Amino acid sequence: MTVIFQTSYSLPGSDEPLTHARIAHSMNWLTGGTVTASSTATGYFADGPDNSLTYEKWKPSSLSATWEYDHGSTATCDYCCIAAHTMGTNGNTLQVQYWNGSSWSGLIPATAITSDAPIMCIFGQQTRQRWRIQVSSGTAPTIGAVKFGLSMQMQRPLFGGHAPINTARQTVMRSNYSETGEFLGRSIQRTYGATDYAWQHLTTAWVRNNWRDFQLASEREPFWIAWRPGDNGDVAYAMLDETPIPQNMGIRDLMSVSMSIRSRGYD
Repeated sequence: MTVIFQTSYSLPGSDEPLTHARIAHSMNWLTGGTVTASSTATGYFADGPDNSLTYEKWKPSSLSATWEYDHGSTATCDYCCIAAHTMGTNGNTLQVQYWNGSSWSGLIPATAITSDAPIMCIFGQQTRQRWRIQVSSGTAPTIGAVKFGLSMQMQRPLFGGHAPINTARQTVMRSNYSETGEFLGRSIQRTYGATDYAWQHLTTAWVRNNWRDFQLASEREPFWIAWRPGDNGDVAYAMLDETPIPQNMGIRDLMSVSMSIRSRGYD
């Protein structure tokens, strides 16, 4: 699980602390633009990462390679999220860039990726039209989802009771034994991550201004969540089976909400 920060990143004064979760969902990521790639291997799709499906992937035919999103007009972003990739396995280096009008400028430093887990790159707000990722070193990876946008920042941090997604493996196994109890092998039918998030003491105003968009987005698409991006690198590309519904706590105008997510499995 990987969080990458902009070089010399300084938390904007209006942002929530980095102990509060960041969520990138389909109501706050950029859509409707055009995609171009420096090259695409046979059998893969340059526009694969532009949707949230994890089985339609882009693979460059050579490195160094770039994948670009042109929004068509300027838009403000503070994240780039990536999922369903093999950059860790393939030994790649990643950089996120934007077009400054005359050249490409780096948003995060060139970073060696050591895991195939989801990535959230966090940077200061930039209002630009064209954004891209650059992949170098190693061998050509596959990448299933790439999104730029302006994150939802949770008003409160998480406290005790949360199981980090990288240790919350749910594995369905079938074991075979002989008549005398000898172990004859095992097959793994399914592996995924699953964990819970619960927030308390959210103001009613914050919930009404932010949560419904997330509800609608999470009913349709997966989303990225980094639960404490300043403290650790846990990032999930998450899916919900039930809509999370905030409830009044009976304390002034405060509310609570919880959700159970499942995430694509990673070795």
